[in-house]
Amino acid sequence: MIAALIAPAVLAACAFGYQARGSLSDVPGEMSGKGYPGNRGGGRFVLVDREGRLSCDGLALPPRVSPTPDSCAGEAGDGVVHCSDGREIPVRWEAITCRSFRGSGEDQRGNRLIFRVDRNR
Repeated sequence: MIAALIAPAVLAACAFGYQARGSLSDVPGEMSGKGYPGNRGGGRFVLVDREGRLSCDGLALPPRVSPTPDSCAGEAGDGVVHCSDGREIPVRWEAITCRSFRGSGEDQRGNRLIFRVDRNR
């Protein structure tokens, strides 16, 4: 029970200063939200459209590929995004730096999601 109370606080602390931005081809305008980087690469992010009608919760799993020893740049992996309208979007992501990653995917109807998670400056 204590872990259930502590986990949200830890996630909130890790998210401080991270933003998520993206676009979904059948949704007008940019989507934005928070990013929650993972300790071993990847992480979570939430995107919401401008009107607040559609929200998408993304999970970028830990990397499958780490091409450069002692560097996060170039790490890559898979993930999934679940949206409030019921769609599920498999995604691929790639680390830009140890504090940012980008990715993309396509839903069952061919709508393309592009996203990026960065640390605020």
